[in-house]
Amino acid sequence: MTIIIILLFTYLANLLNIQPVYATGHGDDKQNIADIFVFGSGIFAAFLFALSLLAYRNLLTKRLLLVSAAFGIFAIHAIVSKLDLFTPLHIESSALELILAIMNFVALAFIFLAIVRRAKIKTKTPTPRSHS
Repeated sequence: MTIIIILLFTYLANLLNIQPVYATGHGDDKQNIADIFVFGSGIFAAFLFALSLLAYRNLLTKRLLLVSAAFGIFAIHAIVSKLDLFTPLHIESSALELILAIMNFVALAFIFLAIVRRAKIKTKTPTPRSHS
């Protein structure tokens, strides 16, 4: 399923003729490379989100659900914050920065909760042994 999503994203990028903006020659090469790595981190977080959702579906533990939500939030955060790399839109807003900061905080809180939450271990009740 993840491969299908990546292929769909690639197809849509080609369909819309979206091309990344690399160096402009004005000395901001390092910033553009950093932006591409941040965007790539968002794609990687989306991949981890999909994998952790599959793991949750198999194991049904709330801890994995919290981790999945955190990866999803990180993916949305990274992709939205660097969306101007692939679109002509340049979104610069203090409200957007506040929302992205809150998203970061919530994702970290989800990871913290997943770590400190106790896993419920199912123990078998002892059965009396028959002495013959």
